[in-house]
Amino acid sequence: MPTDHRVRSVRGLPAVVALLLGVLLGVLLGVLLAGLWSPPPAAADEPGTATLRVAHLSPDTPAVDVTLSPAAAPGTVLTDPGPTVVQHLAHGDVSGFQELTAGEWAVGVRAAGSPAGVPPVLSMRVRLEPGGASTVTVVGPFADLVLATVPDDLSAPPAGSARVRVLAAAAGLPPVDVVLDGGPVLADGLAWPGTGGYVLVPGGRHLARVSGGSDDVPVDLPAGAVVTLLALTGPDGPTLRAVLDAAGPAVRPVGGVEAGGGPGSGGFLDRLVAAVAPPAPPVRAAATVAAPVRLRVPAAGIDGAVAGAGLDGAGALVPPADPAVAGWFTGGPLPGAPGPAVLTGHVDWAGRPGVLAGLSGVVPGDEVLVDRADGSVARFRVTAVDRHAKSAFPGERVYAPVSAAELRLITCGGPFDRRTGGYRDNVVVSAELVS
Repeated sequence: MPTDHRVRSVRGLPAVVALLLGVLLGVLLGVLLAGLWSPPPAAADEPGTATLRVAHLSPDTPAVDVTLSPAAAPGTVLTDPGPTVVQHLAHGDVSGFQELTAGEWAVGVRAAGSPAGVPPVLSMRVRLEPGGASTVTVVGPFADLVLATVPDDLSAPPAGSARVRVLAAAAGLPPVDVVLDGGPVLADGLAWPGTGGYVLVPGGRHLARVSGGSDDVPVDLPAGAVVTLLALTGPDGPTLRAVLDAAGPAVRPVGGVEAGGGPGSGGFLDRLVAAVAPPAPPVRAAATVAAPVRLRVPAAGIDGAVAGAGLDGAGALVPPADPAVAGWFTGGPLPGAPGPAVLTGHVDWAGRPGVLAGLSGVVPGDEVLVDRADGSVARFRVTAVDRHAKSAFPGERVYAPVSAAELRLITCGGPFDRRTGGYRDNVVVSAELVS
């Protein structure tokens, strides 16, 4: 036996040496290749986006058209003011926000209806920071008209509240005080063309008292919204006009959405109780669009009824218990109203396809149709399709207040976890209102 053992050891030596040599050569080859074939340098970060709008705040200035163009490089002259992006902006009007690439832009104004070749009467250079929002104001009497910029904060206010400020918008307006009924002071001696700081107030309909005004002014300050109150000169003295800067959910859902699996999935009973319970009534201002009753995405074969959906005890968004029905989050905007309206539904349930089974196949440009209770149809166009791990769901971005009417469709996706009976990820489709 000892002799045999020694023979096997001696015979095995070349194999061991060959193995070690192979490993060593592999390491050396990897180092060599890494040096010769180093990956190309990472692409520079994208410049990001920002938003910009224009407000006409000059009482004696006629309506204007607004032009927009990337600013000229330093030391050069801008010869083309760019296209007209806002037409016939009259006193007291505020345009919608436009999403632009962050950087330097040239904003110009000229008389409404001017031909394309007419140069702007006034223009200014505006720097837009990534993620920022700004308002260019047309202010002053017509004889001394100027353009100015006002920074905007469109971030989400705390749950149940609105963020509001006052902008003294009329030349010659005496300093004004603005106080909500039983609430905080919004402006104290604010003189034209000043802008007050943002104030948090409970969401809802309020009466605002303006110094020098004859009557209290009703204003809608929806929970989850950012609002600017323009202090203007009315027939009977100073008055207010509310401008909805951005809207979002009154209460932002927490975490990802469990919208797949079946009765065996973790937390099923808790989610079922929340799903069958009637959703809380919307904490919104008076609706200007009707409630959704049906969701259709023709390119993905999605066609299902819509019911109300709410949050569970932990604050998570819960789809309807019926997997064939999509749920509209009643704590957020209505589809077609400003802000991110949210619809959710199951991708599958107990081995059968759910109402949003085809959502992962949607691509940018696809049409989304939302039928409403009054017979009208809101038409959206898909702008993005994203997938996020539920453990790192970016709720602050998905549900963030926005100025335009947008849509979020949310269901499950990614690998299926048999241990929990659910999916790892959420698929989020974003769309913008077309008509």
